[in-house]
Amino acid sequence: MAGRAQSRWTFEMHGGQVYNLPMSLSIKQQGFPDIKLTARYNTEALTLPVYWDLRFGRWQNARLWEMELIHHKLYLDNTTPEVQKFNISHGFNMIMVNRGFDKKTFRYRAGAGVVLAHPESIIRGKEFGNSTDDWDTGYYLTGPVFNLAISRPIRLGGRFYLNPEAKTTFAYSNIKIAQGHADVYNLAFHLILGFGVDFIKPNEK
Repeated sequence: MAGRAQSRWTFEMHGGQVYNLPMSLSIKQQGFPDIKLTARYNTEALTLPVYWDLRFGRWQNARLWEMELIHHKLYLDNTTPEVQKFNISHGFNMIMVNRGFDKKTFRYRAGAGVVLAHPESIIRGKEFGNSTDDWDTGYYLTGPVFNLAISRPIRLGGRFYLNPEAKTTFAYSNIKIAQGHADVYNLAFHLILGFGVDFIKPNEK
């Protein structure tokens, strides 16, 4: 019974803000010269559809295996006459498996997975994707993502806790555009805050 008490399932739900570092963006469109620029992205975390982070995991003693889904978004700020729009606003979605460790005061996570992206762009007047059509199901597996995180859970009593966290993600994606594709690199710093629940209390026998 004591061994079973040390194993528990958890669920966490977060919102947050993100800073995206300026990174390389390379656009290849059939019949035209390549476009290369240093892309500056905004996340617009509170604009619908909002940024969110969900996690479901299993702790065994102080070690964790976890599934994490982040609904990240990218809006290109420094558009050009050729790149009139370049957004991934219905989701630069990160689907990851994490390994976590509880070191009493802090929790640490590292993980890897894939990006499921919904691109919307207008390049040289040629449109791809539609961010205003909720029935547009143009989602694509586009590349790998990696993440590191540190958090400090705050117990609220019983099974519930508050979870402030700082994390970083790095992703590469091959994004479809009209008559071509774009190589997108994203290095982002996330500050998130949310609630968690233990489906078995840590001290439950």
